[in-house]
Amino acid sequence: MRNKSDRAVLVIDEATGRRIRRLSLAEPYPKSHEIYLTIEFDDETEILIEVACSPCFGIRHLARDTHGELESVKESVHGSLRSLVKDRQ
Repeated sequence: MRNKSDRAVLVIDEATGRRIRRLSLAEPYPKSHEIYLTIEFDDETEILIEVACSPCFGIRHLARDTHGELESVKESVHGSLRSLVKDRQ
């Protein structure tokens, strides 16, 4: 098991303290092996992060319980970006 201090963490300082208007994941074209993570700010600027891979996503909805611990509040969903979009439509 790796120590947490061994993890690579990229902090995007340009986003610190700014209000995010929208965060989105998108395919640049159908069935792409890349995903664009776009962070749009209230000041009309954005950061685009390109992820090259064949990703499988998992989305979990968490909330703190009475003891302050995170717990699932909805059933998690898993799949490709395309399958997650279809599930929400």
